[in-house]
Amino acid sequence: MTSFARVQTLPMLTKTLDRYFQQQTCASETLAAWLRMQCHPMQICTLIQDILRSPRLLEQVAARSYQHGNGFLKVVLADQGYKLRLHIWFAGESCEENLHDHRWGFVSTVLTGTLHSEIWRDAADHEAADLITTEYLYHAAHGTQAARKTLVGERRFVLARQVAYQAGDAYLMPEQRLHRIMNHGDRLVATLMCTAPTPQGTTRLIPMHAGIDPNIQPPRTNPAQLQAALTRFLAEYLQEHQHVAA
Repeated sequence: MTSFARVQTLPMLTKTLDRYFQQQTCASETLAAWLRMQCHPMQICTLIQDILRSPRLLEQVAARSYQHGNGFLKVVLADQGYKLRLHIWFAGESCEENLHDHRWGFVSTVLTGTLHSEIWRDAADHEAADLITTEYLYHAAHGTQAARKTLVGERRFVLARQVAYQAGDAYLMPEQRLHRIMNHGDRLVATLMCTAPTPQGTTRLIPMHAGIDPNIQPPRTNPAQLQAALTRFLAEYLQEHQHVAA
């Protein structure tokens, strides 16, 4: 993939991603390195400002964005089979994700703050478990069928490792790897991520306790809500990167 140091518009970014996914079906370290190159402050500010300045683009992005049940604002910048997404955890809004995997791999770059991630695996027979809880299968919406979840039963899990990604860090998350994000809520955290095209199938969904059972059919944001959220994000992000506005 070609790397760019200059600022690009959203159509320019998606054109590069179109070319990548014409040749590849999975997320890769190459894609992770390319995405990291795009995550300089001027580029991020330009993307947000372009959305805020275009009522048509704001409406399009709002129609596919929502407050995720796992505690963050999911802003879908592009959906071309693959997805380019901005995730925002605002300060003062702590969250504890459910344990889950994905039907697709993804790459992600931390734009600001610290992203605390946990990687889990299924416990082997006779192995001590760190977590024993109920597992569900999440079935994505397809055609006229709404999103739904079905009960699997009680399962046992082991915490494999904990990782703290700092601003500027990029990482690759393979498909079907159990993980979750913990956000302390003490400051703004945001990531830019790209998911590989999504095959039909199911996702594992494991609530860590009874108090976190996400809404699997969250309402989409409207343009006014997204405008307010992106305006707030841009102001806070610029405050942390004051040299961008200079």
